[in-house]
Parts: sequence; C-alpha cells; structure tokens
Amino acid sequence: MWIEVVLFLLLAVCAASDGRKKEIPLIVVWGGMALAVLLRITGNLGELVWPDVVLSLIPGMTFWGISWITGEKVGYGDGWMLMMVGLFTGLGQCFLILLVGLMMESVIALVLLAAGKTAMDRTVPFAPFLLLGMGVVVWL
Repeated sequence: MWIEVVLFLLLAVCAASDGRKKEIPLIVVWGGMALAVLLRITGNLGELVWPDVVLSLIPGMTFWGISWITGEKVGYGDGWMLMMVGLFTGLGQCFLILLVGLMMESVIALVLLAAGKTAMDRTVPFAPFLLLGMGVVVWL
C-alpha cells in the first residue's frame, strides 16, 4: 500500500504543476522512474521480469508517439508520467489507470462544452485526470 501512496504523491505533484503552469516537472517524474526501477530490482514491486518491465512502458511510449504526430497537442510530459505509472504498476494496471483518466477527462470536457464554460480549442491538463484515475483504480 505504501507504494501506491508514493506513486499517488508523485502524480499529485505533477497534477498540481500541470494544472497551474501547464508543464510536468520532469525531475519528479524521472526521480519516480528511478525509484520504481530500484524497487523492481530489489523485489519490492514483485518479481523482476524484464519483458514485463519493458511492456509496462508501452502506454507512455504510445503517448510519446501521439505527441510527436500531433505536434505536441498531447504533451511529452504525459508520456513520461505514464511510463512512471507503468513502471510502478505494470502494463495492465497502467492501462486501467489511463482508461479511467481518459474517461473522466472526456466526461468533464463534454459537460464543460455543453455548459458553455470552455471552447473546443482550449487545452486541458491531463495529469489531474491521471491522478483521479489512479485514485479510482487504487480504491477498486
């Protein structure tokens, strides 16, 4: 349980920065990734299976590709955060956290659009929704 708390706190720092400044503090994310690798090596995140570790990076790498293709309409920081989440949780749980976060972001964006509180060309920070997705998945 303490590992989920650590990941939640790392994501909270990223979400606060993304919400305020529209940027992800990469030093926090890279530190989290290093911690996750260290925990994997020491066995605190389960048995170390390198193919599983590499596969856990797929969601983040996919977001990197989307960032590159769209000219950073989706930020590279989102990809880094997803790689950190994947290293901590594994591929399956990372996809679940991503799915919940994307669904929450979609619902809130649609409600804001329908209420006339935002415009189609406005950017929405993703880190707070990834944090919410993490919270929902942990509590399930």
